[in-house]
Amino acid sequence: MKKIILFLLFCQFTSLSMAQINEIGFFVGGSNYIGDIGNTKFIRANAPAFGFIYKFNKDPRIAYRTTLTNMTIHSSSANSNNEVRESFEITIDKKITELTAGIEFNFFEYNIASKKQSNSPYFIFELAAFQYKKAISLSPNINPADGFNYKTKWGLALPFGIGYKSKLYDKFAFALETRIRYTFTDDLDDGQFYKDHDLIKGEKSKFNNSSTNDWYLFTGISIVYTFGRPTCY
Repeated sequence: MKKIILFLLFCQFTSLSMAQINEIGFFVGGSNYIGDIGNTKFIRANAPAFGFIYKFNKDPRIAYRTTLTNMTIHSSSANSNNEVRESFEITIDKKITELTAGIEFNFFEYNIASKKQSNSPYFIFELAAFQYKKAISLSPNINPADGFNYKTKWGLALPFGIGYKSKLYDKFAFALETRIRYTFTDDLDDGQFYKDHDLIKGEKSKFNNSSTNDWYLFTGISIVYTFGRPTCY
């Protein structure tokens, strides 16, 4: 009896180890900012974004993933469809570098070695750390409302998203996805600096709503190569 139990455990362990699949690749797309200035549409990519992705497929339904992304967030009051926002005449144009780790949950069992399981929609749940520039002082000899000195700052965000992936050819696959980031900061648009600085207080400082945090989004396509263990479960 003990030998049978040990044999069954060994078979189970072996089947799990053979199920390990690694995926590595890159993605390109666009990003956009959601906050106190600019357009109020939630998904509206208007700046470039690109990066790298790695996935470890634990089983046909769950994959662990990590990404490294470089993106730009650009927004202008002039592009808003709200007359109040348009009156502030403020523009932001910043770079963000982001590192994430999380889980990808497939709607259906996914295995590119099987024709019946070679595509699936999926959910993304992650934790993100991102680096950006924060205004800390006014630059000399520049209009106080436009010229700032910046320092590098790190922030945290709760990313979640949705996507669709499918086999492309042989061991290559592609995915289309949208990732949404809710940040724990309200200074991606330098709003707090406008609000607090004596030289630029006035009508322009009123655009910042300190009760809401900023968001940013990524929408794009990824191409990955599968390697490691055999692509079967």
